[in-house]
Amino acid sequence: MMWKESYRLGVDRIDNQHIELFRMTEKLIEDIAADAPAEVYRESLNFLKDYVIYHFRDEEEYQKSISYAGFEEHHKEHVSFTKTVLEYEKKLEESGFDVSVLKDLAGVVTAWLIYHVADTDQKIVAGKTQSQEEDVELSVNLFSDSAIDVMNTMAGFEKGAVHQKMVKDHVLEGDVFIELPLTGAWEGKAVFGFSRDLALNLVRTMTMMDLQDVDELVISALCELTNISCGNASVLLAGKGIECDIKPPVVKKKEGYAGNAVTGIYIETGIGGLEVVALFDRQQ
Repeated sequence: MMWKESYRLGVDRIDNQHIELFRMTEKLIEDIAADAPAEVYRESLNFLKDYVIYHFRDEEEYQKSISYAGFEEHHKEHVSFTKTVLEYEKKLEESGFDVSVLKDLAGVVTAWLIYHVADTDQKIVAGKTQSQEEDVELSVNLFSDSAIDVMNTMAGFEKGAVHQKMVKDHVLEGDVFIELPLTGAWEGKAVFGFSRDLALNLVRTMTMMDLQDVDELVISALCELTNISCGNASVLLAGKGIECDIKPPVVKKKEGYAGNAVTGIYIETGIGGLEVVALFDRQQ
């Protein structure tokens, strides 16, 4: 059975409902393998729709009873998953319960259920949510790793020449600053501070032109590079159950960051430096 004893929260009513959800998911996979008729899948969908309604209700009532700090974000996950189930119901009816759509549904339900029960729900009984400090560390690592990957794809680096380190109480020293607003589970902004050398070297390599000034062409290319980097990072965050939407990049003046000590990552590429910082508006 897909259920594992390590998934238990120690709240009998919720644990029993989780076990039933795992049993239903396992049956769905078995029905697909057995090429069951459409009516069987309709029953599974009806069960899933009804079950998540009262399971999510019970789970949220328990969270309220213990004043769980992560209630709002947890509720959003429940709403999103309920919407997903309804969307698949429509897709299945329209496709005549096509096997590829059925397998797609089974994969989504399996992955969501395991992660939700094994990770997200465990935080309820642990009495914790991710702290703002953890948010910063996770986000800047994802943003910086994505930026390195994108720069490598676009311009190519010597792997041994790229080094990154976490810096705390750091005053930004870059020459060109690109800011991308963040919305969703995280409210704030990602900031990328390029040194002049890195900005010019990157775009020179990309265009094969002997550029001497950080002009509109260079700025535009940097904006798109950071936009792609943050887009890739947001996909990785979504895979961790964190919905973080990225708004279009905005060029900022260095003076706006003067004197502000921040925590972030400094990347030395061998052709110039890049500072990556996440600044959150919300407080936990």
